[in-house]
Amino acid sequence: MKRGAETRTERRDDAPRDHLLDRLFRSEAPRLARFIRKSVGNQDEVQDLVQETFVSFVAAARTGKLRTPEAYLRTIARNLLWGRARRPQHRDALHLPVDEDFEIAVAPEQEWMMEASDFLRRYEQALAELPARTREVFRLHRQEDLTYQQIAERLGLNVRAVKYHMRKALLYLDSRVNTDD
Repeated sequence: MKRGAETRTERRDDAPRDHLLDRLFRSEAPRLARFIRKSVGNQDEVQDLVQETFVSFVAAARTGKLRTPEAYLRTIARNLLWGRARRPQHRDALHLPVDEDFEIAVAPEQEWMMEASDFLRRYEQALAELPARTREVFRLHRQEDLTYQQIAERLGLNVRAVKYHMRKALLYLDSRVNTDD
C-alpha cells in the first residue's frame, strides 16, 4: 500500500516539471528547428535532431536546475550538429570508384559537408593553439554557458581578465578560422 502512495506522490512531483518541459518544447522547438534547418537539408533529420536535443536536455536537467534552459538547448543542438558533421557516414557519405570516363557531380549537401568539415578542422586546430588559460576561459563561456563572473570565480581571476581572454580568443579564432588557406 505504501508503495502505491509513493508512486502517486512521485507523479504529482513530476507534474510541474512536465508542464514546464511541455511549455519549453512548444516555445523552443520551432526556434531549434529553424536553427538546425540552416545546417541540415532533410526535414526528417531536422525533426529527429530537435527531438534528440530535448532528450539530451531532459537527461541533463535531472542532475540540477538550469538557469537558462533556452541557451542550454541551443548548446546541445550545436553540439549534436558538430557531432553529426564528425560522423563518418555524414562526412564521407559516398565512395565510388572513379573511371576516367565517369564524371562526379558534387551535390550541394556534399559540398556543404566538405566545407563544414574543413571549417571544423580549422576551428579545432585554432582552439588547440590558444594558450591554456585563454582556451579554458573560452570553453567555459561558450560550451558551458558560464557568465564572466562565474568564470572569474572558478578560475580565480577578475572579470576584466576574463574579458581580456575572451577577446583574445575570439580575435585569434576569427583570424585563423575565417581564412581561405
